[in-house]
Amino acid sequence: MRGYWRTALLVAGVVVAALELRGHLPSLSETWLALRTAGPGWLAAAAGLSVVAMVAFSEQQRHLLAAFAVRMGAGASLGLTYTRSAMAAALPAGSAVSAGYAFGRFRAHGAPRAVAAAVMLLSGAASLVGLALLYAGNVLILARPSVTTLGVVLCAIVLAVLIGLHARTVRRTGRRAAVVPEVSEEAGRIARMRATVRHTLVLAGTVPTGRWLLVIAMAVLNWLADVVCLICAVRAAGLEVPATTIATGYLVAQLIRQIPITPGGIGVIEASLLVALTAAGAPAAPAAAAILLYRILSCWMDLPIGLACWRSSKRRHAPAATSVPGTVRATQAA
Repeated sequence: MRGYWRTALLVAGVVVAALELRGHLPSLSETWLALRTAGPGWLAAAAGLSVVAMVAFSEQQRHLLAAFAVRMGAGASLGLTYTRSAMAAALPAGSAVSAGYAFGRFRAHGAPRAVAAAVMLLSGAASLVGLALLYAGNVLILARPSVTTLGVVLCAIVLAVLIGLHARTVRRTGRRAAVVPEVSEEAGRIARMRATVRHTLVLAGTVPTGRWLLVIAMAVLNWLADVVCLICAVRAAGLEVPATTIATGYLVAQLIRQIPITPGGIGVIEASLLVALTAAGAPAAPAAAAILLYRILSCWMDLPIGLACWRSSKRRHAPAATSVPGTVRATQAA
């Protein structure tokens, strides 16, 4: 039954996208011409920012692991991030497969089961906080100067209160990692879920405040680099759409993407962004070219890179080959 629901959602998403895109899609020849004339400088900037976004997300997870004394190198973390992105975009139920793979890699680096699960959940929570901050920043930029000033002051006060409360919690726990018992595999699913949430909250309270600020900063950088990558792709296609309009369209697309209709939001993101750009007055062909450039750099290029990282990791962690008995005897005889 679950598979039928996913198919129904996919069909509904395609129908909605088709209705929204009706009259907006350019011809292939017009799109190809816009791609050929893309500005190389803006294109290089977009490519660099797509890498910055991936590095920021990998550092977000790596610093969370380090908060619980689990060490993962920067290269290994970045390779894991590219592999996860490729899995999420290419495989059915890709988000679940990606999460399961990351959980296994965290365990392989020495994280206890409770810590590995907590890092997954806390990293997701940090990403949501980063996206929410980006939303708030966009709203403040679009608001009047007096409202913007008041909003910044209120945000600063709330942030200071939250930092103080968390620092107090960390002092009370002595900044020691909580000893979290493993949950038995025989326990029911609901019991395991409750235990995971409880352990995650306990472990979150032991992360130093400075570490939390760094993790959230990496989450904001991840989203910010991605939206600026889109802005650079739009500029590469020769469009002069205001950056605030592009950012608003991006944030709306990310909100729609949270409904898991297609792997990696493929189709949904493109449709949402194309409607946003053409509604802002951009010609259809350059708008389609800009979105195509952005998705190639921020999503589709992750597929071959992620596959290469997965193969490299698989070779690196493959068990050593066992010796052939005849070879051992020959060596001993020599």
